[in-house]
This record gives sequence, C-alpha cells and structure tokens, in this order.
Amino acid sequence: MLKVNNHTKYSLVAAIAALAAMGELYRLKSLLNEGLDQGLTIDELNSAFSYMVRFIGLPRALNSLNVLKQICLQRQPNSTALVEQEIEQTSTASVNAANNRLSQQCLLAIKLGTLAVDDNFEPLLQTHLAACLDSQFEVTHINTVINSLAIKADINVAMRANVSFAKLLAHA
Repeated sequence: MLKVNNHTKYSLVAAIAALAAMGELYRLKSLLNEGLDQGLTIDELNSAFSYMVRFIGLPRALNSLNVLKQICLQRQPNSTALVEQEIEQTSTASVNAANNRLSQQCLLAIKLGTLAVDDNFEPLLQTHLAACLDSQFEVTHINTVINSLAIKADINVAMRANVSFAKLLAHA
C-alpha cells in the first residue's frame, strides 16, 4: 500500500466530503476505494465522516459510513466483526474525538469540500478559505484541493470554491 502524502490526502478527503455532502454514494464508493488504495486508513475515513456530521447531517454521514463499511467488508471478508466494530465506534463517537484523530489541515479540507457544495454557503466558504490560509495552507495547496474537487467530485463544487477563493485573494 502506498503512503499518501498530505497534499494528496487533503485533496482526496475534500472530494470525499463533497461527494458525501451531495449524497453521490456510487461515486463516493469509487473515491473511497481510491483513497484506501493510496493509503488513507479506515480510521481516517471514519473520523472524517464523524466530523462531517455537523456539515452534511447525520443521515448523509451514516449513508457514507455504510458505503465505507461495504467496501471494507469486500476488501476484508474474514474480518466482518472487526470492521463493523471499528465503524460502529466511529459512527457513535463525538465530533471532538474526530477532531483529535485528524490533522487541522485535513479538517479544513473536509470543511472546504462540504461548504463548496451549496451556493448558500459562499460567505462561510470565504471565511473558511481565509482560515485555511491562516493555518499553514498555501495558495498552491488550496488550488490543488480545488482542482481535485473538479476532477474527483463535481465541477460546480470546484467552481464555487474557486470563485470564493478568487474573491478572497482579490480583497487581500
């Protein structure tokens, strides 16, 4: 298994967050498989979905967790109990626990992916993008995440993020 570098990880989790927020479960399954192939862990993905509850709601987060569970059971058919226990622990864990398991940059990427899904969140998205810049994300890293949203999630989501980011940079 490859070790995923941080910038690839942030790009993947932002795209995963966007697909989960849109309820695109079939496409989410494909991207979760890609993430696991590139070195994302079940714990990281569980934590990401736990964190996303506040942005995408419990039903979409649980649906996404169920997709992850299906993938894990396909990949490790002999470890059904272990996979179910690991996912159950995460699905019932608090958001604070998820915050502790993921890096600050990973949490920011998740939030970027979920906020860019809806036009109504543009002011919050701009504020969030400013926070990304304040927390060691460089302009090139944010552009990489936005490009990943275009390629792996949805072009409209990427365009929303790009427009918000361009407005933020124009005012800086």
